[in-house]
Amino acid sequence: MSPILSELLLACCMINSTFRRRTHLVQSFSVVFLYFLYYVS
Repeated sequence: MSPILSELLLACCMINSTFRRRTHLVQSFSVVFLYFLYYVS
C-alpha cells in the first residue's frame, strides 16, 4: 500500500501544479484517478 500512496501523493501534486494551466486536463486526470481508486478497491 506504500507505493500506491506515494503515487497518489505524486498525482495530487501534479493535479495542483496543472490546475492553474489547464483545468480540462485536470478533469480528465481526476476521472482516471477515480477509476484507479475504484479498481484498487
